[in-house]
Amino acid sequence: MNYTLNIDIDIKTTKLGISSDYQDKCIRELYRLGDTMDHKTNVKAIMTSFKVWDETDLFNPLVDRILHVTSNLFPFDDGRWVYKIDNCWGAIYKKGDYTLPHKHIPFYLSFVYYLQSNSDTPLVFNEGGGLRITPQDDDLIVFPSNLIHSVPIHEDEKDRICIAGNILLTMNNND
Repeated sequence: MNYTLNIDIDIKTTKLGISSDYQDKCIRELYRLGDTMDHKTNVKAIMTSFKVWDETDLFNPLVDRILHVTSNLFPFDDGRWVYKIDNCWGAIYKKGDYTLPHKHIPFYLSFVYYLQSNSDTPLVFNEGGGLRITPQDDDLIVFPSNLIHSVPIHEDEKDRICIAGNILLTMNNND
């Protein structure tokens, strides 16, 4: 599904089709990694480092899939530009956790992939009328990094678990 805020900015959502077995492994790995950031970022939840691939290689296939899907959702046809994931982290929202409004400048695109969601805690885009997207398991949401976004207080007993990150637009090294 695609959303357009009244400020003419595209937010894309899609299913990645990741197997539930792999999703479960990723969830277990995020619990194992724990809270590296100690609630010192905008994410007031359990959060890995910004370079989760330095902590484990389990997420490499998922990160590769996200990059591939994103390049199809937001294509550049001239071949001079390529996408590169600059940073990526995991987050586990327990009851009472939330994320402060923020944006990801200087990045081009940002994403959130939901390993485990619930029906109550949305991703909120605070501009253009306050669009609220309530994700489902296996949803990938990709959006321009300059959009202010947040997560309200998670009130469910079931943890909300996601992988998020930022994508740079870089010159193709083949040029």
